[in-house]
Amino acid sequence: MEEYTHSSSIFGPDVTHDQSRLDMSTMHRRLQAEQSASTLPGEIWRWRAVDIAAQVRARSVSCVEVLEAFHQRIDSINPRLNAIVHADRERALETAKQADALLRSAPHEAGILHGVPLTVKLNVDVAGEATTNGNPAYADRIAPADSSVVVNLRNAGANIIGRSNVPPFSFRWFTENPLYGRTLNPWRADITSGGSSGGAAVSVATGMCALAHGTDIAGSIRYPAYVNGVVGLRTTPGRVPAYHPTVSQRFYGLQSMSAQGPLARSVADVLLGLRAMTAADTRDATWADARLEHSDDSSAVKVALIDEIPGSTVCPEIKAALLEAANALAAAGYIIERAHPPEIEQCVNVWQSIVMTEARFGMISAADSTGDPDVKRFIRSMADCAPAVDLGGYVQAIARRDELRRKWNEFLGRYPIALLPVSCCLPLPWGADLGTTEETRTLIAAQSPLIATAALGLPGISAPMGFSGGLPVGVQLVADSFRELRLLTAASVIERHTGGMSALDYGAV
Repeated sequence: MEEYTHSSSIFGPDVTHDQSRLDMSTMHRRLQAEQSASTLPGEIWRWRAVDIAAQVRARSVSCVEVLEAFHQRIDSINPRLNAIVHADRERALETAKQADALLRSAPHEAGILHGVPLTVKLNVDVAGEATTNGNPAYADRIAPADSSVVVNLRNAGANIIGRSNVPPFSFRWFTENPLYGRTLNPWRADITSGGSSGGAAVSVATGMCALAHGTDIAGSIRYPAYVNGVVGLRTTPGRVPAYHPTVSQRFYGLQSMSAQGPLARSVADVLLGLRAMTAADTRDATWADARLEHSDDSSAVKVALIDEIPGSTVCPEIKAALLEAANALAAAGYIIERAHPPEIEQCVNVWQSIVMTEARFGMISAADSTGDPDVKRFIRSMADCAPAVDLGGYVQAIARRDELRRKWNEFLGRYPIALLPVSCCLPLPWGADLGTTEETRTLIAAQSPLIATAALGLPGISAPMGFSGGLPVGVQLVADSFRELRLLTAASVIERHTGGMSALDYGAV
């Protein structure tokens, strides 16, 4: 392994021994809210979630005023971008009024997201609304109750301002469907808005909400965050409860690889969303009562710099972003070593053998009935790229997953953080997933940093680094299970270096 310490010139200036640990109080100072509304932007919809929550609690702004500001922003730009495809405004207004009343009568009962507007992805349940998941066949599938994560967000005081768009079955890196149409990327309309949490990423990037909910089984939080220039955290499966009343059962792939998490314009907001989402719900048999905080969350640990991905070519712009992120981390005391990750291609093979085998029991045939030739083509192409396994092969894939996870456990023992691409390519143009089977194989290889880490059930965060040729560029950080705060600490270092970025200046239609 090639090692670079903090004294290595390409990774910034020398760092003293005292700086090798980022104490928790320093992290919290970085992530705290502004102290006064006078220091915040004049338009409320530009405020961070942490600032909205703080100013609502301070009674310097009401929940109704916050909601109305975001409604005006949505009315201004959503007709063009199409990120929010359903909204119950009467319910949101009533929620805001009740939240203001609670502050007057029992302010101590206000939750950490009190009055904060957020979007919820169309693939989880909101009571009384259709959980369409972008599929016309589910247009009348009305949720009888809230999903676990929605219960948690409501209990934290959040106000659901709308439902964010998805591709059918939430199974593309491009967000469009026959029910609601295409969600556009605010930076460039010819570039994908990402998927499957494309509506979530666009809504929060452009100030239509302060926080967005997403899900991720192959990069569906991290990739939309990457192409829209926001922060997206895929949590460890089991960290956020995933019970959905409209779903009677989940196959093994969803249980072990799918995760939920927040998307936001800042690391501080992601942390706030994470804390709200993780409350217990034993209706989800896979929910884990795992502690969130560890004593070494803010330690400047050894980082594996992974800028070569087997089976694909990392484009120069992504390599440059990885090097810049490594410099920023080294300047904060992290030790950077170039390293080779354990068997990424085999991890992707395991994902394909499990997830695409399960897809043959329903999703592939259901895709044929959506009336969407693109999703039908993509899902069938994904299936064609996957190994054709029988029951024995499926069982072997599950066993291999355990072996690969053990290798990654050892790797993350040596390198508590892995710094690697989100994707090996710059954000893709629309239709890049609709080519030949061979072209789909190339795409899968380019997205393998997303797929492999999901296959093993690891948490990961997409951190924006700036732009290349007018397109957002970012990096991914991965850690061991349930070490989300370690990721957030490192991401906050990168955010401080870059100064952050957002699409808040996206103009009115």
